[in-house]
Amino acid sequence: MEFKPVLNRIFADRQIIISTQGELTYLKVGKKTQMGVLAGGFSLMALMGALAIQSSLHQDTIQRQDQQLALLQDKVREVSSSLLLSKSNLSMTKRELDQQYARLEDILSERQNLESTLQTATASLKQTATDLSSRDQYARDLENRITLLSDKLKLTNERSENLSLEITKINKALYHRTEERDQFAEAKLIAQKKLSSLNRELQMFQSSKDDIYNRLQNTKIRLGEFEEERRSKENMEQNLRTQIASLKSRLETISTENKELIARVQQKAEQGIDALKETITLTGLNPDEILSLDNIEGRGGPFVSAARTSDVLKAEQEYYDNAQKMELSLAKWTSLNTIMKNIPLAKPTDVGYVSSSFGMRRDPIRKKRAFHAGIDIAAPKNTAIYSTAPGKVVKAGRSGAYGLLVEIDHGQGFRTKYGHLKKIYVKRGQKIDFRTKVGTMGSTGRSTGRHVHYEVLYNGKPQDPAKFFKAGKYAFKAVPKKDG
Repeated sequence: MEFKPVLNRIFADRQIIISTQGELTYLKVGKKTQMGVLAGGFSLMALMGALAIQSSLHQDTIQRQDQQLALLQDKVREVSSSLLLSKSNLSMTKRELDQQYARLEDILSERQNLESTLQTATASLKQTATDLSSRDQYARDLENRITLLSDKLKLTNERSENLSLEITKINKALYHRTEERDQFAEAKLIAQKKLSSLNRELQMFQSSKDDIYNRLQNTKIRLGEFEEERRSKENMEQNLRTQIASLKSRLETISTENKELIARVQQKAEQGIDALKETITLTGLNPDEILSLDNIEGRGGPFVSAARTSDVLKAEQEYYDNAQKMELSLAKWTSLNTIMKNIPLAKPTDVGYVSSSFGMRRDPIRKKRAFHAGIDIAAPKNTAIYSTAPGKVVKAGRSGAYGLLVEIDHGQGFRTKYGHLKKIYVKRGQKIDFRTKVGTMGSTGRSTGRHVHYEVLYNGKPQDPAKFFKAGKYAFKAVPKKDG
């Protein structure tokens, strides 16, 4: 399936019908307009979706940065707490070490005193060796004392060694504590630098966040405006639908009334056409020939259908068909009425009688059979002669056997002649109306007495005026007047 036909079906031309004081206005909604509205709606939806996605991404980024900042702050607090604990332990260790050093100094001082005492005792023992025999009891006491002092010295040495070992361990622990303190300090410095960098980045994100927030606020405002406009358009569309429904109801009523009116007008026009045709038939002429294209008033132009069958209801199409038929009938009726105005159906005089008929007769002067191209009407002196239809005077003056003659061209191929006049009241080239006085009855030219010789010609061929008089009587009684 091709893409273009699908678009043509989806975006078919549509019309909105609006009635203003009984007049219908058709607003055409073309394909480009519909496609523009649909493209605008899709663009708006895409813009709103893009803004929503961008806002969500920025919110997620800010949330991740906040989480990282919170983790770094927790880590800094943990490092600071560990550093404070290390400082406290270091202070306690230093105090304990100072106490151990003081105790060690006391032990060393006591050891020196014991050694001095032992040396003194040894020297005394040497000095009194000669007197050992007498002093055995003193020697034994002194030996016991020395033994006690030796044991005490041994214990003191062992305690001193233990204290030295403990001091070494404490020094080692102090070294590790110092190293950990330096590491914690370095980590704290790095954390502080990273925290400072994150603060700057957070400020940048905060600024970006404010900008995004402002843009989101503007977008919300625009979205609110779009929503308001959408609701307004929905209300307008609902109102238009209500109006369209009302217009459809009114159109159905009007359509029904118009159909009845069209039927009545059609019937009346057909009656008028039949009556006019009958009138023309009474003149002895062929109505179809009179209604030929050369005689009907000019009309034309390109055909533009009122509506396509696929776009209107069947009843509406029938209405348009009936309206076209009515228009054709009215046009035919109008043309016939126009022609009837130019056909000379009246008598040229108000009084008088026919003294000689149309056709073959005995010539009043030569007394031989001859063709009489008109009709003679005799009447009193100075009887007025009137034009039997509107037209243009083509002759007004003396013309051989006709005497004083007036000839009038009525158009549509019709001409009339008024001969043997006493006086003429019109001029050649003058346009005259129906029942214009063209002269008075006389006996000029080839004439045996006062009368008017009246001729009717169609396309140059003489016609029987009596038939035209008869048709005129029928037309004035039978032909209805056109409405409006």
